[in-house]
Amino acid sequence: MITKQIIEQKERELNNLKDKYDKEIESERKKVLKSKLDNMKKSLYLLSFDFESSSQRTPQYLEFHRTFKREFKALLKPYTKEIEIGKPNHFDISGFFKLNDDRIYYFSLSDLRWSKDSLLIRTAKDFKDYSGGSNNNLILNENFVNNLLNFLGVKK
Repeated sequence: MITKQIIEQKERELNNLKDKYDKEIESERKKVLKSKLDNMKKSLYLLSFDFESSSQRTPQYLEFHRTFKREFKALLKPYTKEIEIGKPNHFDISGFFKLNDDRIYYFSLSDLRWSKDSLLIRTAKDFKDYSGGSNNNLILNENFVNNLLNFLGVKK
């Protein structure tokens, strides 16, 4: 009987700690998203968390999609004529952009629940060319922005 009471007490303590941790993480997330960070830092921050698996689009995925779309467009705006990012799908993001020199690229982040360490990018003939040139993967880390701009051959 005493052992059962001890286990129940420890479970309550653990649940309290989990609740406290979840509140701290949520507070930090809100601060980061409201901050003036640039260069895809908000998106990279959101990628640091595991994405909840679901048969439907989750609020977490939708928040990431909005943030990524906003940051990616802002990053590429000085170098592009056109950017098209698909509507929220099922835990992935893809699209096309046309640089000022008329080169077109397709990009894709595959299922964020399982694979979120790199962005696939390749040349395309037009905004419907999903099979285009050779696949290239850019690691999604603190060097991502510089690596992307170097890959595209544009200067920041």
